[in-house]
Amino acid sequence: MSDLFDAERVYAARTPAELAAEYDRVAESYDQVLVDAHDWRMPEIMAGLVAWLLPRESAILDAACGTGLIGVHLARYGFNTVDGLDLSAGMLDVARRKGVYRDLVCAALGEPLAYPSGTYDAVTVAGAFTPGHAPASALPEVIRIIRPGGYAVFSLRDDLAQPDFASEIARLTALGRWRLIHEGAAFQSLPRAEPHVRNRLYVYQII
Repeated sequence: MSDLFDAERVYAARTPAELAAEYDRVAESYDQVLVDAHDWRMPEIMAGLVAWLLPRESAILDAACGTGLIGVHLARYGFNTVDGLDLSAGMLDVARRKGVYRDLVCAALGEPLAYPSGTYDAVTVAGAFTPGHAPASALPEVIRIIRPGGYAVFSLRDDLAQPDFASEIARLTALGRWRLIHEGAAFQSLPRAEPHVRNRLYVYQII
């Protein structure tokens, strides 16, 4: 099928517009390929981490929410104030049909976000802080929209170096913007399709 998710095509995108177009192309088959065929584990693991951190009435932004896989798991844990953001309108259309989001916005991480400061108790970013996707420069804006004491919960690749993220995380820590409270063990996020790909989850508390 021509609309199937293809990691090589996704990583070949050179601009946010090209990346959005590629995700639009595969939106309808994304869940089938990533979850059923590739055993994409990130959404369930990250939702469980959020459930460990926060009471169920918390307001959460699922940034780079894609087709809403994290939102589904958050709803199963009892969270019902969850918003989503993604650069792909096609992916958001699929997420909307799941009926688990309060609001969905088409926007890209790395650009100014149209939310007041301190809007959310947590922001999740699963899998988007990876080469060719959301940049490290998105982190200050993520911090801005989280209330003091709230959490930034995100994944980074563990099987390859991401010096831009390491540098920005260190800079924000030195500035006293947040503090690390959890660094998870590395795990295979796509064990059936790409067993070499490993991710690690991080939780930073906003100061």
